Amino acid sequence: MVRNTRLRTPIWALLLTAFTAVSCSSGQDDITFDSGTWKNDLSGCKGQRATLQKDLENIRLQLPGQKETKIRKLFGKPDAEELLERSQKIYVYYLTPGPKCQLSDKNTPATTLAVRFDALGNVREANLTTN
Repeated sequence: MVRNTRLRTPIWALLLTAFTAVSCSSGQDDITFDSGTWKNDLSGCKGQRATLQKDLENIRLQLPGQKETKIRKLFGKPDAEELLERSQKIYVYYLTPGPKCQLSDKNTPATTLAVRFDALGNVREANLTTN
């Protein structure tokens, strides 16, 4: 009986480890978005990002819980970044021409995607706003 107990302990540890690994995986890696078009339109200057707004609205609720690296793969480098207290930050992406665009009208409100990260690099919220 002692030998069986010794064999069962490693098996239970292995099963527990496998269960933990499976339950902790996000399963949200299947976000479908035209990243190429988005990344080729820096600061929304060409107007191509605005055509992706409906797609963005469809995937916006899938973003919380994603890692910062996943967001960078989807949207590229942010157009602006705000640093907050406690190592939090917000990435800002312009859908309509932002302030860095030559043809930008300063009086026209810009539509932006703001992605807020916690200190661990996880998305806490993603909002579309018109400023």
